[in-house]
Amino acid sequence: MLDLQKLKTFRAVAVTNSFTRAAAELGYSQSSVTTQIKALERELGAPLFDRFTKKVALTEVGQRTFEYAGRLLALADETKAAVHKHGKPTGTLKVSAPESLLVYRLPELLRQYQIEYPLVHFDLTSDGDPRTQAAALLDGGVDVAFVAGEVVQSERLDVTHLSEEDILIVVAPQHSLARAETVNWDHLARTQVLLTGRHCGYRVVFEGALDVVPVQLSSVLELASMEAVKQCAIAGMGAAVLPRIAIAQELALKRLVPVRWQGTPLVAYTQMLRLRDRWMTPALEGLWRLAQKHFGVAVAPDPELAGTPG
Repeated sequence: MLDLQKLKTFRAVAVTNSFTRAAAELGYSQSSVTTQIKALERELGAPLFDRFTKKVALTEVGQRTFEYAGRLLALADETKAAVHKHGKPTGTLKVSAPESLLVYRLPELLRQYQIEYPLVHFDLTSDGDPRTQAAALLDGGVDVAFVAGEVVQSERLDVTHLSEEDILIVVAPQHSLARAETVNWDHLARTQVLLTGRHCGYRVVFEGALDVVPVQLSSVLELASMEAVKQCAIAGMGAAVLPRIAIAQELALKRLVPVRWQGTPLVAYTQMLRLRDRWMTPALEGLWRLAQKHFGVAVAPDPELAGTPG
């Protein structure tokens, strides 16, 4: 029988690409991590890591084992949670969300959750790429993902629509586009456009709209964070593409102004995702319902709390 602790150690090495970092993360000695991995490889009868490369890399068997290990560990967590279902929820809830939501939309929700479920610990991951967020859900690395961008469609994921967010094109007040009566794609083609990372959900929406027009941008500056995009726009370096929530203060102070956009309105959807065929733990169910209430989504009654028809 496969040992869950060895599987947990194996996943830590795979995620960190390092025996040393995995040992530090788990609180083990490096020799203990090495021993556990070798023991697991003997049980499986195949090497899990390619040790001939400079970096630790998964073999083909290791890649398959990584997915199954995630499922087994998730199932173990579900089993423990099921045993304590009628007590106060405990354990760790792994949550993934993009920078914009973690900074501007989720703090109050998370605060309220911690008040109602004080025994649950959050493991928060900042990730703005909906594809990697979905992949983390599928392999058990994340319990719930808050995604911003295009509508997510998946047969394996349960998707709840929470809200819509305008994506604005903004410039510094002294920028030439701030004085233009209207701004279209041709204007953007002649100025520097400031964008977040390539797989950021907001950028994907913008580029999806750009794909259907016969225009190519001549100058794009890609920056690592929304804050960097904002500051470069304030400095007059170009037109920034950002969600309204991220620039509300800058708009109020007139440090940035929205251009009079003539193109198709740019809208990002905030959605909450979980793995559909995975049992919903009491801790996750609590966050799911609280998030629906927080964002004003209609919540179905809890069958365990519903009264019996007379």
